[in-house]
Amino acid sequence: MLFPALVIAVSSWWLLTGLALLLVHQSHDRVRLGFLALSILALLAWALVPFTVSSSEPLAAALGFILGLLIWGWLEVSYLLGYVNGPNHEVCDKNATMWQRFKGGVATTIYHEVCVLLSVGLLAAMSLGQVNPTAFYTLTVLWLMRWSAKLNLFLGVRSFNDRWLPDHLHYLASYLKTDRLNPFLPLSTLIGFYATYWLFGSASAATEITQQLSLNLIATLMLLASIEHLFLMFPLNDAALWSWARENVPPLRAVRDDKDDL
Repeated sequence: MLFPALVIAVSSWWLLTGLALLLVHQSHDRVRLGFLALSILALLAWALVPFTVSSSEPLAAALGFILGLLIWGWLEVSYLLGYVNGPNHEVCDKNATMWQRFKGGVATTIYHEVCVLLSVGLLAAMSLGQVNPTAFYTLTVLWLMRWSAKLNLFLGVRSFNDRWLPDHLHYLASYLKTDRLNPFLPLSTLIGFYATYWLFGSASAATEITQQLSLNLIATLMLLASIEHLFLMFPLNDAALWSWARENVPPLRAVRDDKDDL
């Protein structure tokens, strides 16, 4: 079940990421309509989760994976659109200490982080004791690897494409470090690839087809998230993957600006 998992995971990740990036750079009316459609899909996903977790069919594993991606997509788009983020919308002072920058950065996203944590907890409760927790595994991998990416962006990376950030979130870039590579980035990337190796190994050792498909889907997602960590280490043109969603993307902005210059 490795090949079907690779096709499902990579195509779903690529398509949903591109659609999210396309949506957040549309006009106000299109954004509202698109977010309404996404919200309906997310609600439908939550409604279908109880049916997938109790099913041992391979189709239920694939569907659970898609449902997890849809729930995550709603969480991410709601943040990028500024609907669920945090109380701090100010640019970080360039003379701020590391602790001040950390507190300010957390305050830009705390409401979103709470929503993600509650979503992971709810999926965990819905999947407890069930035969197919694929949706929970999907959201958990996305959550943990996104936290890892955010922490690395705070500590320091060599490459970050901020052109995808909507104008109303331009202040987020001032809390990031893009002038050096922090030691945690290579370590977290290696951990991600080791987890990928372990998950693929567990999938090959599984005796049931549904479990094989589920673990291969999660392993592929972990692989993609680990590759995204590599994008933070090297100046790779990751934006080329979604060139069809770049029509309204503004030019690259400076990472840190003084408040007086805005």
